[in-house]
Amino acid sequence: MGDRGKTLNGPVIRALAAVIAAGFVLAGCTTGPPPYVPPATSTASPAPGLAGVPATGGIGVRLVLHTSPPGVFDADTGALVPLKGAAGGQRLTSLLRVGTTPVLLDAPMCTATCEPWNVYVYADPGSSPRSLGKARSAAPGADRESLWLIREDAPEDCRLQRVSLAGKAAGPGTPASCRTIVRQESARGLLITVNGDVAQSEDVLIDPETGRTIHQFPRIMAIAGDRLLIGGLIDFTVLDLRDGTRTQLARPVPNGTANALPSRDGQLVAVEFGDPAWHGSSVQTRDVWLLDLGAPTWRHVPSMPYATASGLKHSGLDWSDAGDLVLADDVVGAWHPGEPAWRLGKMKPPAERGQTIVTL
Repeated sequence: MGDRGKTLNGPVIRALAAVIAAGFVLAGCTTGPPPYVPPATSTASPAPGLAGVPATGGIGVRLVLHTSPPGVFDADTGALVPLKGAAGGQRLTSLLRVGTTPVLLDAPMCTATCEPWNVYVYADPGSSPRSLGKARSAAPGADRESLWLIREDAPEDCRLQRVSLAGKAAGPGTPASCRTIVRQESARGLLITVNGDVAQSEDVLIDPETGRTIHQFPRIMAIAGDRLLIGGLIDFTVLDLRDGTRTQLARPVPNGTANALPSRDGQLVAVEFGDPAWHGSSVQTRDVWLLDLGAPTWRHVPSMPYATASGLKHSGLDWSDAGDLVLADDVVGAWHPGEPAWRLGKMKPPAERGQTIVTL
């Protein structure tokens, strides 16, 4: 430590350079991933709006939109039917899907503190919902018939509990931090975010029955079947939970905030790279890529990237039960992997809406 301020002479510098060069040669002989090479980027202006083919007979897509109040929108007729019992106005709302069932989270606007969500299950979107009480956080269960909830029993006193869509609790639950965000469950565990309200949050895969940590990383983008998609600074890693195999993947594009959405069968992940200021402009772009977890390989979704007319905060993605990727922007589009183009609905969804959608 005492030699820190001394100047290195020429022979020492040349010796260090030789050592570093040798290190690079040795690194090339390992079996690790190749160095990251940013893909070439295009400065051509993205196409305005989602391009595709208007479906003559319609696309048959109905989805719950994050409007005020939330409602069921028919992409072919333009009908928007508010969910029964859903409040409008200045309230916090969020949507999630359990199997094929939409779930609405609703709470008043935050003042000094934020109240827990009211949890409503719409087993029939045309009928009144079933209330599951209040929760700080909610996530779909792997069985497609239950929710994981962070229940608040008192300020700073919470527990993790599984509750069926019919409202039956599977036991009293286990103690949990009120700052825990439950996100998604597969047969391999429950994905949560610890300290979700601070910058030092961590994503953790746990055994929900015991609370045991299975894996922990700064950012786990999604769990899909037997695999984790882990986000890094310049790349992604697919972790196979069956045997611990890790496959590193370069980002398909260098820019944009990545959000991942696994297909319902857990074989594919749609990864959206949203850019709120394309090349420093006011143009907001969406660029969706499909990650086949079995290979794993990237595939560019047709008509990407494009300039979103609605804005990133007012457009969303979901998967249908038939395996279609559904996108709601200034138009509703459906695309099945392998098809050459998006099938477009006839009617435009309402402009005033949030970005979460649930495909029925």
